[in-house]
Amino acid sequence: MKEFLSSHELLSEVERRAPAAGFRTRTLGHVINDSGRIPILSLSRKVEGRAPRILISAGIHGDEPAGPHAILTLLDELATGWDSLRRLHLEIVPLINPSGFDRRQRHDATGVDPNRAFGSPAPPPEIRFLMDDYKRRPIDLFIDLHEDVDTPGFYLYELAPDTSSAFGPHVIAALRAGGHPVNQAPIIEGMAASDGLILRTSRTIPRFFRQGSPQGLYMKRLGTRRTLTFESPPCLPLDDRVAMQLLALRTVVVLFAP
Repeated sequence: MKEFLSSHELLSEVERRAPAAGFRTRTLGHVINDSGRIPILSLSRKVEGRAPRILISAGIHGDEPAGPHAILTLLDELATGWDSLRRLHLEIVPLINPSGFDRRQRHDATGVDPNRAFGSPAPPPEIRFLMDDYKRRPIDLFIDLHEDVDTPGFYLYELAPDTSSAFGPHVIAALRAGGHPVNQAPIIEGMAASDGLILRTSRTIPRFFRQGSPQGLYMKRLGTRRTLTFESPPCLPLDDRVAMQLLALRTVVVLFAP
């Protein structure tokens, strides 16, 4: 696949592909980066009647490009397929941190890690736009597309209602069946893991996050009962990482859709 190296080009592609997949595009606000004013976009596609609402976000860390590129491929595939997603209200934030994306760095242009700023009394603009938007309606399932420069294989975090209903084991099984590597370490990022899954059924907000938390924990505070964070390995080619993200996403959607 073509790799986009500028936020302007990637977001232009998002806006070009979104209508064919049935999405309405909104601009939540603008941030200033090295190339000028860049929009923070939100895509939405509703179905008739009552349905669960799923939110997918990507690009909160600028040095993790597989997520935003997976969104581009997802938009192409949604134009003709993914029947399970057609039974859900779907929202997508394709690129949260444009300035970090352009610089290929974790932090934004001001040196802030956007994924430690949710709920902060003074978040950077891109996070303030999202916080204001997320409060407008409940989200039933939240999925965050990430990468981890230290991992040799895919892994994920999941906050699930209970252990028996966790989606993570099904995701790992699908990735393994697809020939993709899975991180087998018993400790990942300082947390106990089992077969590529860091699973929590309840979690309080740690003290050091009280002035700003990761997006997944913020969504929990807003009432989202199930959140997942996918982590693909940047040591692999971009096409492989995008395929991993999409396979994991498809697996979750099939399990979640009514």
